[in-house]
Amino acid sequence: MDRNTITALVLLALLFITFNWMTRPSAEQQKNTVAQTDTSAVKSNNSTKPTLAPLDSSVAASFGQATAAAQTVSIENEVLKLNLSNKGGRIERTELKKYKTHDGKPLILADGSNTMSYNFAIGTTPIETQQMYFKVQQSTPESVTFRLYADSSAYIEQTYTLKKESYLLDYQYNMVGFDKKLANGAPIKLNLQTEIRKQEHDMKTERTNSGIYFKPIDDKADYLFSASDATKQASTQTNWVALTQEFFNQTLIAKTPFKTADFALQVPTTDDSLIVQTQIAKLAFDYQAQPTFSYPMQWYIGPNHYQTLKSLDNDLEQIVPLGWGIFGWVNKFLVIPIFNLLSKFISNYGIIILLLTVIIKFALWPLTYRSYLSFAKMNVLKPELEELRKQHEGDAQGMQAAQMQLYSKAGVNPLGGCLPQLLQFPILVGMYRFFPASVELRQASFLWAKDLSSYDSILSLPFTIPFYGSHVSLFALLAAASTYAYSKLNNQMTPSSSPEMAMQMKIMQNFMPFMMIFLFNSFAAGLTYYFFLSNIISFGQQWAIRKYFINEAALHEEIQENRKKPVQKSGFQKRLDEAMEMQRQAKEQKNKKK
Repeated sequence: MDRNTITALVLLALLFITFNWMTRPSAEQQKNTVAQTDTSAVKSNNSTKPTLAPLDSSVAASFGQATAAAQTVSIENEVLKLNLSNKGGRIERTELKKYKTHDGKPLILADGSNTMSYNFAIGTTPIETQQMYFKVQQSTPESVTFRLYADSSAYIEQTYTLKKESYLLDYQYNMVGFDKKLANGAPIKLNLQTEIRKQEHDMKTERTNSGIYFKPIDDKADYLFSASDATKQASTQTNWVALTQEFFNQTLIAKTPFKTADFALQVPTTDDSLIVQTQIAKLAFDYQAQPTFSYPMQWYIGPNHYQTLKSLDNDLEQIVPLGWGIFGWVNKFLVIPIFNLLSKFISNYGIIILLLTVIIKFALWPLTYRSYLSFAKMNVLKPELEELRKQHEGDAQGMQAAQMQLYSKAGVNPLGGCLPQLLQFPILVGMYRFFPASVELRQASFLWAKDLSSYDSILSLPFTIPFYGSHVSLFALLAAASTYAYSKLNNQMTPSSSPEMAMQMKIMQNFMPFMMIFLFNSFAAGLTYYFFLSNIISFGQQWAIRKYFINEAALHEEIQENRKKPVQKSGFQKRLDEAMEMQRQAKEQKNKKK
């Protein structure tokens, strides 16, 4: 392992540390509250319900609220069960039938403590629909229509229709006969608020990965997370708004973009809360004065599954955090297609991760081979390097020039072992984002890991170790141990240019695995399992290359033959040699003056 390789590993470690630090909510950010909401700490047994203004008696009489009563209607298909309340005509409770919470209970995304209210004004009289009871106009097992009459000829209508075997819900908002009551272009505000409740066993991770995504028109999706800001405003019209948590989302999709959108988050300040966060979206669109004004929308209520969201053709797959730039491309065009293909034939996700790792490692075989070949070439030059070190003892600059000259004559590229590893770096980072974001791995068990999407634990500690936690992850220990063994083998192959460099390599060999124990302990088990497999396969590949593909004696003879040939230097190498020669001459002149 040369200096460039060590630099790459250190940068990788710093990347992981920085990412985890940046995505960790600070104490101050967790205390941020949202204007016009309850700012008290949300305890496990009490909710942050929105405060509505008292209903004006004249408005109540006009909208026929004197004899109104609460009523709940259910609609469901194979994957969703929804309870809809006639109070506000809103979705009150959502259950994902194919998923459970971490402790085996029904998975409920909304449980009644949510807001879905349309606000507008008739003259100077404010109207807030969640204060009012709608009439159930029509109801079937898959569809329900609510109506709220303002008078005998004007009413608000909301229709919900579930698609078969789909997480998609068609939603139609109509205002009939309001063209005499509202001016053209009058703003209709839609206020959404929901409490995201704990579904996973690790609250810290769930809070970190929960937030609001929204899609500005003609732009990529933007987001609001508690680790960044408490509030955010869309800079332009918005196509959809997703109230998301770690593996699920409730997304409202508008056929005609919302004109304005404001978002806010409220995070409980107590560790004993069962509320992950309260998510608020304030949306608006303009009323068009006509006998029947319709504003069609859709709800997606389901898992953050990349292929499912992508099939909806609204860029909803951007909700799944696969990484930016080349790291996201690796996941979208390499990892996910292979993962989905294997999933069609194999049901055990531990085996799928194993096969995925094998496929990727062998696809990278040419790069791996070139890397090891470069290390082997430098390894067979160890005797010559030792001689040069003796000749230039105390002259580090002269030793470096002589080493570069040796490598140049022998046809050895000192960066040959580092560059292939750097080319594999995007895949490594892509995997770092893929495993924790994959809903397929949620509650998928393998060996001792109960949930591959979260950390594995073989021992719960009665205390918390700073920067480590209160549990022991065996996959993290195995990943660290295999990294140590792999680094040690590499160090045996790679010559160092000086005793100081050898000492640095030895320190890094011991430090990296030790740091990984702390860093990886709370990583998803699928990810640490992948790191362990990747190291084992790399170890096996290196052993096979050394035993069956590279003959060091023949390689040494080849290098000696290369040294006899005239060296064709590149322009860059010539300029480098000239600069080093100038430095050598300047040093000699300085020594003579002394």
